[in-house]
Amino acid sequence: MQLTFFVIPNNTCFPETGKSQVYLRIDNWNDYSYKTLYEIVLFDEKGNKRELGYVKIANFGQTTEERIELPKQFEFLDERFFSLGQSDHYYSTLMTLERQLREKFLRNINDIVFNEELLKKALDEDVTTTSLLRDTSLTTIKGQYRRILNDGAILTRYNFAYETKQTNNEAGYRLEFKVEPESNPPTNIHVLIGRNGVGKTHLLNNIVKTLIKEPSNKGRFDYISDKQNEGYFFSRVVSVSYSAFDPFKPYIKTEGLRYEYIGLKEIRKDNITSLKNRDQLTIEFVKSFEHCFHVGKKDRLKKAISSLNSDPLFEELEITLLLEQNWDENKIKYIFDRLSSGHAIVLLTITKLVETLEEKTLLLLDEPEGHLHPPLLSAFIRTLSDILKDRNAVAIVATHSPVIVQEVPRSCVWKLSRFGLEAKAERVDTETFGENIGTLTREIFGLEVSKSGFHKLLKDDVENGLTYEQIIQKYSNQLGFEARLLLRALLSDKDIF
Repeated sequence: MQLTFFVIPNNTCFPETGKSQVYLRIDNWNDYSYKTLYEIVLFDEKGNKRELGYVKIANFGQTTEERIELPKQFEFLDERFFSLGQSDHYYSTLMTLERQLREKFLRNINDIVFNEELLKKALDEDVTTTSLLRDTSLTTIKGQYRRILNDGAILTRYNFAYETKQTNNEAGYRLEFKVEPESNPPTNIHVLIGRNGVGKTHLLNNIVKTLIKEPSNKGRFDYISDKQNEGYFFSRVVSVSYSAFDPFKPYIKTEGLRYEYIGLKEIRKDNITSLKNRDQLTIEFVKSFEHCFHVGKKDRLKKAISSLNSDPLFEELEITLLLEQNWDENKIKYIFDRLSSGHAIVLLTITKLVETLEEKTLLLLDEPEGHLHPPLLSAFIRTLSDILKDRNAVAIVATHSPVIVQEVPRSCVWKLSRFGLEAKAERVDTETFGENIGTLTREIFGLEVSKSGFHKLLKDDVENGLTYEQIIQKYSNQLGFEARLLLRALLSDKDIF
């Protein structure tokens, strides 16, 4: 069986028909001065067309100043070259081919997922670590991509724990996290909730330090379900926070996992941290959107943004149409600049996550509710869950918001409490997914709710001996349904009506 490869310029359309042919269209996307990207279409021996997406092709000894020209027509790449598909779609689509054709294609294009010896050799090349692995980690290659080619499932279970020891000035916690593939409701978002000061944010920061092997880290992971592969359990860690009191540090270099920071902070050349302004966030969004546009992530981004269309503003702006048109930077800037701060943060975060998340990413979010009204927050969490599922990733969210708790099952919620250096992590008593917000608020914050807000006002009135009618009159008949129920309960306890 013969398979012929053709290289075509970036301004050329793919043919609509062919047999046993592969077309590689040059893409001039620049990976830190390396140009290795090609869009690829394959026609099988029956003329069926397969759009594989994108592949990066490099050669041994390649420098940043050059793009190695491939022959305009060839049957196989020689030993100077090696390649890597840029998404699970690439390898999943190849799995729809007959085995003989699939293996011939992978062998002839020198694919480093298919050829383990070639992978070992390619890892010594700067072009591999800088360009080919820019959006894909070694964990993804050895895990997800190889698993796909072996006809395995993409989604995997997670079962891990994180533990911090009590010190002279810090409380200690042990938290377990489990993710079941295809579970309903989804279990890929885990929530840490509790009052201010219990250590939620500090815990997230410690998780980052542990994974990137920061010397000051004070915790450890226990990979319960994957004892043989602890070194590759996570492929990278991503932290997200848009708070002015953001706990995360945008580390430039790390010793452990690859680390991505998404947030307001930036490190200047003098190593001083400053906060980004709106113009800088616009530039960051445009770059991220462009990356997704050019590197085979259009469909993933389109799907994610479509999930946000339950919000009227996102629906009105029709942002997904930008992914169906030619690249237009000015139009993208214009739309982003029209957004409120909350909508802008959601769109930027979702776009950055589509850009950065890969298989076995651990995502950490600190108080995402800060800029979002409840319906937009719910839409964000559902969209986030879909992205995580698509990437076989997991998130841990620190929050005060029962709206977020309402979007996940009880098995994914840790209620944290602390008294001095004595800390406790426990599951809530009621099922949380879809539960009433008031019920969740009382369940999580309990006594604190009864001592604050309208609870305290009504309790004080009852303690002062007022009757139901007197209290109703005092508030000019403006008590809501829940307040009236609470009032009757308080009066019942006092035997006053």
